[in-house]
Amino acid sequence: MKIAITADIHLSSRQDHPERYRALENILHHMLEDGINTLVIAGDLFNESNRNYREFEAFCKREEYKAVRFIIVPGNHDPNVGNKLIAADNVEVISEQGIKTFGSPDVKFLFLPYKKEKEMGELIADFAEEFSGSKWVLIGHGDWIEGMYSNPLEPGTYMPLTRTDLERFKPSTVILGHIHKPLDIGSVHYPGSPCPLDITETGKRRFLVVDSDFIFFDESLIVIPAKDEEKYLRNQIKSKIEKWNIKQSEKSKVMLRIKVSGYTSDKRRLMEILRDSFQEFAFYQNGEPDLSEVYVADDLERAEIADRVSKEIEKLEWMQAPEEPTKEQILLEALHVIYGD
Repeated sequence: MKIAITADIHLSSRQDHPERYRALENILHHMLEDGINTLVIAGDLFNESNRNYREFEAFCKREEYKAVRFIIVPGNHDPNVGNKLIAADNVEVISEQGIKTFGSPDVKFLFLPYKKEKEMGELIADFAEEFSGSKWVLIGHGDWIEGMYSNPLEPGTYMPLTRTDLERFKPSTVILGHIHKPLDIGSVHYPGSPCPLDITETGKRRFLVVDSDFIFFDESLIVIPAKDEEKYLRNQIKSKIEKWNIKQSEKSKVMLRIKVSGYTSDKRRLMEILRDSFQEFAFYQNGEPDLSEVYVADDLERAEIADRVSKEIEKLEWMQAPEEPTKEQILLEALHVIYGD
């Protein structure tokens, strides 16, 4: 079963901002073309100043959209939105955190509407036992504080999600609203606003589709031309796969995208190792590992330096704070310095 997800549409009146309704219509057009009948809005469907929901309700009741199921997860701009205010039968507002299941076999989705002065981790903890040993998806509205971006229109931290939360509760996929720029940071994804709110929000727009009959992984790896380069790479891959926490029966459902960065002594051999290590899984859209940011380096002295730097960085007790780089980003920048790029 496929589910479309968007966020941060910030509807007011069609008269004031017709382009925002057109963006929503565009999403629905593509959904229906692809046979998708469920749309999740991960917060900030409305502008906070909007108190008249009749226009949106009439929109959902249009004949062409009657078969669409709208699931609204309120964001910080939707403090008053509730089921009492929208009577359309195909609209559901999730005002309190809770679980829904989709697909076959069932995949659990935890929905977290925005709660002021709350952290996502403390809300997820109430459902920890229900997720033990199973695959689940988190959909909410707030800040992934390990990322490098914030919402420039709203300074401060909004219902944060941390790396510790991900390591403790192990969601397979996280989709959040609040950041208007489309972002993908590991397993955390922001669909972004489908319509820019002002001239500062540049670039193409999108919406996301979750296929609950597949399990998607979008991973990155860093390679260094050490003496034990192959062992180093295979250990990285093994660690990634272990963190997926998938059962043998789920391997056939995996769709994988891999991007590799860094330096190697043999690019052809690198591709062979990647294909061999991931041979049990399918690559997304029949693609292959992306080696566009891998460079060939055969300087043995620099390779020795790179190996030592990598080991020293790994030893760091790195308490990553908001807007600070990960260990992987530090290593990649160090490699560029070592090799003079």
